Amino acid sequence: MRIAITAVFCLFFFAPAALCQRPALREITIESEWGGLGESQNLNLVIESRNGVSYLGKDEVNSKLVDALLSSLSSPSLATPRLSNLGITTKWLEQNAADFPRDGAPNQRALFRQNFADPKFVEHLLPFAFQFTRWDDYPHVTVTVAFAGGQRWICSSDSCYPFMLPWKVNASGAEQTTYNADISRVLAALMPIGGLNRNRLNDEELKTWLADAVMTHIKEQWDVLGVENHAPESFAVLRQNFEVQHARISPYRSVDYGYIGNEAGPHEENLLATLRQPSLPPNVGEDVVLLFHDGGIEGVGEIADRIAPYVALSLSVPWLNEYRASHPEQKMFIRFVHDRSFSEKAMQNFAADMKKLGKESLANEVAKVQDKAALVFLDYGSDWIILPDKRMILWRHYLPASFLKWTEADFKFARCADFNANNGGCVGMLISADGALQR
Repeated sequence: MRIAITAVFCLFFFAPAALCQRPALREITIESEWGGLGESQNLNLVIESRNGVSYLGKDEVNSKLVDALLSSLSSPSLATPRLSNLGITTKWLEQNAADFPRDGAPNQRALFRQNFADPKFVEHLLPFAFQFTRWDDYPHVTVTVAFAGGQRWICSSDSCYPFMLPWKVNASGAEQTTYNADISRVLAALMPIGGLNRNRLNDEELKTWLADAVMTHIKEQWDVLGVENHAPESFAVLRQNFEVQHARISPYRSVDYGYIGNEAGPHEENLLATLRQPSLPPNVGEDVVLLFHDGGIEGVGEIADRIAPYVALSLSVPWLNEYRASHPEQKMFIRFVHDRSFSEKAMQNFAADMKKLGKESLANEVAKVQDKAALVFLDYGSDWIILPDKRMILWRHYLPASFLKWTEADFKFARCADFNANNGGCVGMLISADGALQR
């Protein structure tokens, strides 16, 4: 009768029958390693069973932890990560939201915490926690469970993902992959504080990853709130005439704005914004750079009128309009920097590039109409100058930007004067008003 009752108990209360059928435990070996950019490290822990009691060295190990490890190793595999198994509950999210972020204004922090504590939003992000790639970081953990009869269970992972998931487990003669974070948590509990890879096995890396992922997804809203906080009146004026798609205030520099070379700071700060007027085609935006200082953004009241001639010019090239109409995915951004489209810094860099290419005459031609020419980005990485007579110049091009109706073989690339990348460079190709390559 006692044997029958025990069998029923195992069947209904322990889904993994191995817990009821396994022989006596002999030892558990945990091998934790790390390699990468730095000195390799390793940690070996051996938990021995002596007269039914488990010891790590001279210290007795909580038997509940040993049972939990064996139970998790013999549990049915989980094919995908699950919020509940990862320990992500509404309470967990609310408790940990308070730890992030450590900067930002009150309304920015409130935005972050609202999203961090939203289970539906986190569930949307979760798959990305197990898809990224990392270099120079190679953790590895192997767990070997040895029983008195000679049977062995082996579990291992070399994953950089939270909880070092997934695990490869062989507890029945056949290896299976599982996203069971119970294995990770109990291993962390068995390891000493500060033990190698212990922080990967508990939820610390999950918290950090989730905080970074939430910040990435709310970055645009965060930046817009930052602009509103720093220049509320100016930003309100800007929004009267434009839909603001992206906006931030930054001392960042680019090919056509910001400081030059190694100029000492403080450097100018600018509003960097992508705007749209309702009258624009859906695949056209306005990429503006406006000077910010003393809590205000210069020129916001006049920007609509001042950018209008460059918008009109950019939309007046027939072949380009036809191309964009037949390729609605092709984006075009019309640049405006401080008081014009093709800025002084853009002119300086363009002239230097053309000199390097032996096309100084082209730079001289642009200089004569600099204040009327429009700089447009046909994808970021493809910089074009539109002249008042509707001819266009492909200035710089970097992949994966489109070549429009041409191919890469139609253009000759060279190093730019100031910098270059392996995926493109300076071109200086002149396109006629009817869309033919000239020189």
